[in-house]
Amino acid sequence: MTDYMTFTNTFKVKAVERMNNSRNGNPKFKFIFYNGKEMVTPTDVMWAYEITPHAVEDTTIRVKYRTRGKHLEIMGIA
Repeated sequence: MTDYMTFTNTFKVKAVERMNNSRNGNPKFKFIFYNGKEMVTPTDVMWAYEITPHAVEDTTIRVKYRTRGKHLEIMGIA
């Protein structure tokens, strides 16, 4: 069993990049924040369809995320 540490914090979004779709055809995004952190959306989450990259760039969002190995994975956006 793998333990993940989950955090919630507020960040200002610098850029949002569209990544390759999953095998099932669902979208995946990488968020780059002004503090230098980079986070990705998990594979096959349906809420990724709601993301409009140009609408969240240069805005401050509240992010629930977890560590997954050496990567940061977004679990939800408020």
